[in-house]
Amino acid sequence: MFLRLILWLVLILLLVFFVVFNIDPKVNLHIFPGVTLENIPLALVIIISFILGVLFGIMVSITQMIKLKLEIRKLQKKVEEKHENPEQTL
Repeated sequence: MFLRLILWLVLILLLVFFVVFNIDPKVNLHIFPGVTLENIPLALVIIISFILGVLFGIMVSITQMIKLKLEIRKLQKKVEEKHENPEQTL
């Protein structure tokens, strides 16, 4: 666990250095029609896009995991019923 914490801290430090040293290229970010954020560092836009992608992937994975866990519970109940009544078919 301690090693994991150190790895996270190193990763965060590298990320901070990446943003600090790459603030020169600035971009205009068009969020919605008529809504524009001006002079945002490109590195910040890249990092935020990556984080949003990871969060979206996690949300999709969690929904799949919940569906699979519900299916496992349903099948476990069927197996328990089969052990209680061996003559009954699944």
